[in-house]
Amino acid sequence: MILETGRVVSTETVADLGTVLVVSSPGIATRAHAGQFVHVRPGDRFDPLLRRPYSFNGIDRKRGEIELIVKPLGEGGEWIAERRGGDPLDLLGPLGTSFVVHRATTHLLLVAGGTGIAPMKVLAEQAAAAGRNVTLIMGGRSIHHLWPAHRLPPAVEYVTTTEDGSFGIRGRVTDAMPEYLSWADQLCACGPWPMLAAVGRMRDEAARSTSVIAGRDVLLDAQIAVEQHMGCAMGVCRACVIVTAHGNARVCREGPVLSLGDVRFEGGEPATVGVIT
Repeated sequence: MILETGRVVSTETVADLGTVLVVSSPGIATRAHAGQFVHVRPGDRFDPLLRRPYSFNGIDRKRGEIELIVKPLGEGGEWIAERRGGDPLDLLGPLGTSFVVHRATTHLLLVAGGTGIAPMKVLAEQAAAAGRNVTLIMGGRSIHHLWPAHRLPPAVEYVTTTEDGSFGIRGRVTDAMPEYLSWADQLCACGPWPMLAAVGRMRDEAARSTSVIAGRDVLLDAQIAVEQHMGCAMGVCRACVIVTAHGNARVCREGPVLSLGDVRFEGGEPATVGVIT
């Protein structure tokens, strides 16, 4: 983890997902991994006080650049999203745990929702470059909430779902997943809490079943990245605690990448959990 002043290289608005910032940050880019995040200072004053966490949406070690998706939410998010080429950004990172793609994995299934596309895009790029077969399923409320296909490696199979049926499969990612679970030998996912909870229910059903279920082992071994509000991102303030099978876990330290089976979704939304009853 290092504190580094990055420099914005370029910005682009991607539909309703937010603003994509490419930032020159050689020190962080060298150390970053898919699933980890960077904590960005939202201004040069003490108001807003708290930094904002953003998962890596791209990691280019050769160029020393990282890519972030920034939604203009609140004064801090708006300030970061409004940065332009040449502007400095105060960055702290990389922070948190990362996804681990098994050495034996040949068919990687990735599932994303909203800005959860960020670590899935990084994994897709890295896995495709390594010669693995990759399928990425992304869901959104409409076509305007999907990542553009042309910004993914051509080798990646891209499957989309929309709740309003404006593009791809009408429905949610869990409607598209069963067809691919029997194909995959590893599953990674990132997205809103309800989406991850739905994938968790699929895992629970597979674990309880006494019959043979396609993709059962893939679901049991799945990894997820949990989205959460944070304060310090250093594990001190405990503002990002969620309930897991092993007790309370700080998303900024023990996460954001966790085993799907460890997260206790029945505890409620992330912002309301943290006490085991």
